[in-house]
Amino acid sequence: MHFTTLLASAALALGVSAEGINCHGSSNCANLNDNKWYYNGQHIACWQNVAGTGFCAFLQNTGGLPGKDIKRLLQERVNHGCAKCGSVPAFYSSDNDLKSHGMLTVNYVAKPNCNGIC
Repeated sequence: MHFTTLLASAALALGVSAEGINCHGSSNCANLNDNKWYYNGQHIACWQNVAGTGFCAFLQNTGGLPGKDIKRLLQERVNHGCAKCGSVPAFYSSDNDLKSHGMLTVNYVAKPNCNGIC
């Protein structure tokens, strides 16, 4: 499974009222809590490979952000066409400067803190 698909599914899954396409699954498919506050460098969601390395989403140079903003930024990254790695300014689309307020980054990490939502 592609990392983008895993992250988008894990972090952005929304419930639906009818069967067919749905967001049912294991308790390991937890949603990102809208109200949880995330800090710089904290792994938010990760995909870990069998070697123990992987890719994680984390904030850089921000004052922190709530889960609801993380979800929105992850979707903006996907909408931009990023398949794996990439960054989105914390206040995109009103501010598209990574240096102004920091960013949400998805990148390779040597030691992910989790596999899925952290």
